[in-house]
Amino acid sequence: MPSVTVAIITRNRKKLLEECLRSVLSGTRIPEETRVYDNASDDGTIDMLKEKFPGVKVIRNEENFGLSYCHNQALSSFATDSLLLLDDDNEIAPDMLEKLQDKLFSDPKLGIVLPLFMNAYDVPKTVCFCGGETSLWTGRNILNDKNFSKERETYPTHRVPNATLIKKEAAQATGLMDDRLFSTMADEDYCRRMEKQGYKALFLLSAVTDHKQEVKRSDARRLGLTNPLQTYIFARNRSVIIKRYGSFFQLCFFLLFFQPLFHLYYLFNMRRYGAPKSFRKAYWAGIGDSLRYVFTGNLPELSEIRRRYES
Repeated sequence: MPSVTVAIITRNRKKLLEECLRSVLSGTRIPEETRVYDNASDDGTIDMLKEKFPGVKVIRNEENFGLSYCHNQALSSFATDSLLLLDDDNEIAPDMLEKLQDKLFSDPKLGIVLPLFMNAYDVPKTVCFCGGETSLWTGRNILNDKNFSKERETYPTHRVPNATLIKKEAAQATGLMDDRLFSTMADEDYCRRMEKQGYKALFLLSAVTDHKQEVKRSDARRLGLTNPLQTYIFARNRSVIIKRYGSFFQLCFFLLFFQPLFHLYYLFNMRRYGAPKSFRKAYWAGIGDSLRYVFTGNLPELSEIRRRYES
């Protein structure tokens, strides 16, 4: 049986992390190694891990370097046949990991397999996410249909967030994630690079995880903009993806028609919802860096991005 390491990324979500770990360690497929990558939590997470999960390896970062940085820590150091990158707001089904493992190693062209994400707080539970991609013409999210037939087994995807099982040989062929993308769309960039190495990614609809993410319904959070750093990334990364993977004509079409519409929409609504000035300033900086990348290919390094937007 192929071996697996589970790497859970966390920051200041002690209760969610405990529930996530219990689901991982009580399933039908127990991982050979379980690791927690902690992004400078100060809520007692480390003490909880020492007390309740002494067998779990803890890698503590003294600063918050973001998801992609932690993913790279895990990708560069696992020794098993596969690696499950798991966010702490998941409570996985008992057979999820076993089903993902069986599917991943059933096809040599498979590099990544993911479970179906369910909204944990809905009653009854509803489908949260089952894959998709960014349109290289418009920059819009193209999501797979949540109302799929029971006969459907898989969905292809370029979005691979939150609970991603990666085959070691595919990870070695692809390399590390671009931590300059920080979070939003870093997974899509990685998946598209992996595809160029001959590996595909699929959602396995019979494998399930409960995603414990509460919907925020106030102010700029309605737009998915939760802090200045996330706002900056949101304004910038769509252009990065299209520049890297779209054709010249797709890039021109996006820059001339759809990118201005996106920016007008978000800037208008940030003012409408009374978003702080720091959010609007960060969004404008994202616009500037996106255009700079399109014409020069240069992105600020992770250290520079963090210096700007994190205290």
